[in-house]
Amino acid sequence: MTITASGTIAASDLRTEFVGGSSAIDMASYYRGANTNVKSNAGNNTATNLSAGVPTSGAISFSDFYSQAKGWKKTFSSNSTQQSGTSIFGDDYAVDYPKFIVINAGVTVYSTSTSAAAIDIASGGAGSITVTNSGNIYGMGGASGQGGGTALAAAVSTTVVNNSGANIKGGGGGGGNGGVGGVGSAAISSQASSVTDKTGDKPDFVSYSPNTQFGPRAWSGIGSGEWGLNVQQGTSLRSTISQKGPVWYTFQVNTSAEYSLSANINNVFPENNYGGHYGNPVINISTAEDTKSQGQGGDDYGAGTSWTAAGWSGVKANLAANTTYYFCNYTEPPYGSSSPSGNFFYNNMTATLSLAVRSPTSGGAAGAGGVGQGFAQSAASGSSGGSGGSSAGSGGAGGAGGALGANGTAGSAGGNGSGTTISYPSTAPTNGAAGSSAGSSGYYILGNSNVSLTQNGTVAGNLA
Repeated sequence: MTITASGTIAASDLRTEFVGGSSAIDMASYYRGANTNVKSNAGNNTATNLSAGVPTSGAISFSDFYSQAKGWKKTFSSNSTQQSGTSIFGDDYAVDYPKFIVINAGVTVYSTSTSAAAIDIASGGAGSITVTNSGNIYGMGGASGQGGGTALAAAVSTTVVNNSGANIKGGGGGGGNGGVGGVGSAAISSQASSVTDKTGDKPDFVSYSPNTQFGPRAWSGIGSGEWGLNVQQGTSLRSTISQKGPVWYTFQVNTSAEYSLSANINNVFPENNYGGHYGNPVINISTAEDTKSQGQGGDDYGAGTSWTAAGWSGVKANLAANTTYYFCNYTEPPYGSSSPSGNFFYNNMTATLSLAVRSPTSGGAAGAGGVGQGFAQSAASGSSGGSGGSSAGSGGAGGAGGALGANGTAGSAGGNGSGTTISYPSTAPTNGAAGSSAGSSGYYILGNSNVSLTQNGTVAGNLA
């Protein structure tokens, strides 16, 4: 305790304040200096020396010790950020000598980072350390989904006095982020391009000849005459051929999607003319000119179906955008060897690739959680989620940040997508994602096992 400011001072008063015990008193050991009972400040010690009036040399008397005390004291009379024992006491932090930190009424010591405490009594401190708070000690508020920061951390033995009206509070936890909206499935019109007829030719895997008794398969060009390729943008790619060999052409589409295929043979020659129909129409789509089953969808579609006059439809092919495909419409066996000249024979064969497809639509963006409260930083509400594409779910709203010493609230789930189910190029529709958990409040004291707390004010947050 501080030596009296007036009146009589006994040698035992000096011993009690600066040394303790009952040893003999040598006044030479009471000069203020590094190696005496009364310490001087290290050059980087910013605290006030409570024995600053004691001389370092020369004449020394009992009156030099009026109002003097053992220790260093740092008083905060204005707001300050992120203070530590080492930054306050410098090299003297490791000296076995009393240390006092005082926060005046109306003053706040606060953190600007959730990874740093407002006041950090770090390891390495020696001597008694006392924090007396008559103002506020606040941790930093957490960002979206993050925990708040610590008000006071103590890695060594510390006495904390929280006076009436004073506050020690961890930073508010950040609100959780909302969930992303679910993917939707929307109808769109794809477009075909680079359509090139491989006139008069056929891929190697087609065994029968492209010639018939009526001459070669060639026609006068795409979209010309009665037969051939008729490109109907926004609707379909459709080819029709009569009495000739297989249809073979290349194309690209501008949208990755599941495409519907259909094929049929109309006006098949009757049984009593040429032995009935000669096989069912099939379609092969490949990324290799003369090889089946390459790349997206490379396979025979419609193979093995029972023949009907209506053919088949609704078979799906997964096609990637901006990829060259070889499209072949032909028939599977039997080829009808009894037909004239042993060649394949029929009236009209038609194949259609529908360009009406469904595409995944992006779900709405998740709303961000609000920040938690800290000094000069209010707890914020979470932001709204974004709108999704057609049939997609909206993003969930972010949760609100917590007040000082309080947890944030969790984010809301994103809305579910809707629409017809598809599996390519990705699965749709999907459900919205759950909102993320909120951040928890910061610690009002971290290292509680090292702290002796006298609590007459307000504390809020976690304790560990």
